[in-house]
Amino acid sequence: MTKLREVIVYIVRRPAGITDRQLTEAIYGSGQRHQQVNAECRNCSEIERRQGAVHIENYVREPAVALAG
Repeated sequence: MTKLREVIVYIVRRPAGITDRQLTEAIYGSGQRHQQVNAECRNCSEIERRQGAVHIENYVREPAVALAG
């Protein structure tokens, strides 16, 4: 069974900057409560949350690249 966290990371990789509301609609359909998705995004180390103009947007954290030198 796929975990909610895995589904969220999969979806966020597609349209970077997706909001919790948009994630909720993609996973559960429209009109559903977004609190579970919101909580999972806050606790997910793979997700970076940035304040957009109006809503918090979700991005997948990319691994740090070591600089040669």
